[in-house]
Amino acid sequence: MIDHLIQLVAAAHVAEAEANAAHANDAAEVDRLAARVEQCQARKSAITARRLAGQSTPEEAAEFAALGGDLDVLADLLGQARASANASRPDAARAALARAEAELQQAREQAAFDAVVERAREIERVYIAALDKVWLASRARGSTKTFGQIYDIAPAIRDVCRLNYWAGGQS
Repeated sequence: MIDHLIQLVAAAHVAEAEANAAHANDAAEVDRLAARVEQCQARKSAITARRLAGQSTPEEAAEFAALGGDLDVLADLLGQARASANASRPDAARAALARAEAELQQAREQAAFDAVVERAREIERVYIAALDKVWLASRARGSTKTFGQIYDIAPAIRDVCRLNYWAGGQS
């Protein structure tokens, strides 16, 4: 199970990296188009300033008209690029990675807990076998006492058995 979750985390890392790269490309396109719009607007402003100063040329008038069309097209392209950049945000990939990492951490914690419980079970089996040997040794000596009379069980173990209560290690 943990191996499977490790693979899921690795896949989520790859997906996040791909989503980040796609978003970075989309954001770079937005920046490129925004810079181009800025250049066109700056050129239009320069032509306007020259025209107001009485220094414009007929070529600049034609360029001014062409820049207006360019700006319209660039505005549309910039809007599409912004929409694409917003759509490619890697938020979902980041969330999926966080979920996969949390699942893996939970599985690791559960596995560690299960290992501790299994170790306690092993010790419990050894303890029961030892108590059985105490009982058999007592009987072999001819004792007729009860088990409680021949062996005083630790209070913590007695509380667990009788009361289903554990107050923590009381060594």
